[in-house]
Amino acid sequence: MPAFKNSPFQKPQLLQKGVPAYLIGSFSQKVGNTHLGLLTDAIASNVATVTGTYLNGPLPVIGSLISIINSANSSGAFNVNRAVITAVSYVASTNIMTITFALTGSNQSATADGGTIDIEPAEVPESISATYISQAVLAQAPEGDSQFTLPYSVNFTTLPTSATVDLQTAMKASDPWTTIVPGIAVVAASAQTIGPFGQVTLQRGYLYRFNISAISGTAGVVAKIG
Repeated sequence: MPAFKNSPFQKPQLLQKGVPAYLIGSFSQKVGNTHLGLLTDAIASNVATVTGTYLNGPLPVIGSLISIINSANSSGAFNVNRAVITAVSYVASTNIMTITFALTGSNQSATADGGTIDIEPAEVPESISATYISQAVLAQAPEGDSQFTLPYSVNFTTLPTSATVDLQTAMKASDPWTTIVPGIAVVAASAQTIGPFGQVTLQRGYLYRFNISAISGTAGVVAKIG
């Protein structure tokens, strides 16, 4: 997502019930899962290669998440859950897709197998190497009390040496912004020490955003509030 801009041409997101708002990084709600029938699998130097018959869904990309069930080879070692795809190719004339991903196991040459492959689109992190302010979101509270609690997640997919994320608020995007929760997520000594998940009690009708500062190194970040 583009960084925050104090401009009438950048409108804040409107938080919808049950739909996380991505303020840093992105995820397409319009892309469905891909399904394949497993044909063969192999392991070489802790890298798995599987082939499958394409059944339906969008063509996956590097970074998509692969899950496999009902595989029998190598005592079920290929039955993975949301492994990250590192390479993918598709041959339309044969309707065969070849996918690789990291998998620790004994080497095995390509061997016929059976099973079901499900591939999910993955979140796309933002690459950040300097102070970064996220887009804003307008949180409309449900009817009732003036305060409400929302979950949030600030996930460093690539860890910098250090970084601090604050939650800020304002009544209008053009107003001065105030930090209401300092250190809502923290990275220190190349480890995330606070976060990624938490909950925060907010006031109705305000704008909210994440401010990443004190960053050392380059980070991959996905931050959302729901």
